[in-house]
Amino acid sequence: PWLRLLLVVAVAAVLAACGKGASDAQGSDKAPPVLLLAPEDLRTVSLGGAGSAPAITGSVQPERRADLRAEVAAVVTQVAKDNGEAVRRGDLLLRLDDTAIRESLQSADASSRAAAQAFEQAERQVQRLKTLQGQGMTSIQALEDAEVRRNTAQSELAAARSRVASAQQQLRRTEVRAPFDGVVSERKASVGDPAQIGKELAKVIDTSSM
Repeated sequence: PWLRLLLVVAVAAVLAACGKGASDAQGSDKAPPVLLLAPEDLRTVSLGGAGSAPAITGSVQPERRADLRAEVAAVVTQVAKDNGEAVRRGDLLLRLDDTAIRESLQSADASSRAAAQAFEQAERQVQRLKTLQGQGMTSIQALEDAEVRRNTAQSELAAARSRVASAQQQLRRTEVRAPFDGVVSERKASVGDPAQIGKELAKVIDTSSM
């Protein structure tokens, strides 16, 4: 309606301007002409419908996603998040059986403690022999042998601590956690399923990057 009114006003303004020009040419003593509009002088302007667009087929994919795979060979013991559930970074998704790994960690801890005690004893022996050797009460060979034992104990302690760190790392790998905020798009393992190293367990996508 407002477009129709605008068009009518515009046509009237043009015709009035033409009439005014003719009036000025003939002199100001004549009366201005009367504007008459016939039906054929009017045009109706209406808004057209929205045009159709070409059909596009395909799938929507996230720019950011994570395919989470098993890093240890174990059985799935817990499923904490299911398909479609929102997760925060660090949330637990699945848990694998850690019984054997915990036993290995306990054994490595015990070996590490024993190695630490052996190293401390060997170090004390070296220091005692150094004192005695300085007083001329022991041989240089005895001191050197003690230093060799001390160095061996130190190497065994380092190896034991490395085994502890490796077992701790393996233990952390039994917990599959979300690497970022998102949604579990696909869970591929259930409780009781065996998970070999490399088996895909779940997918997490960032829905803000679709």
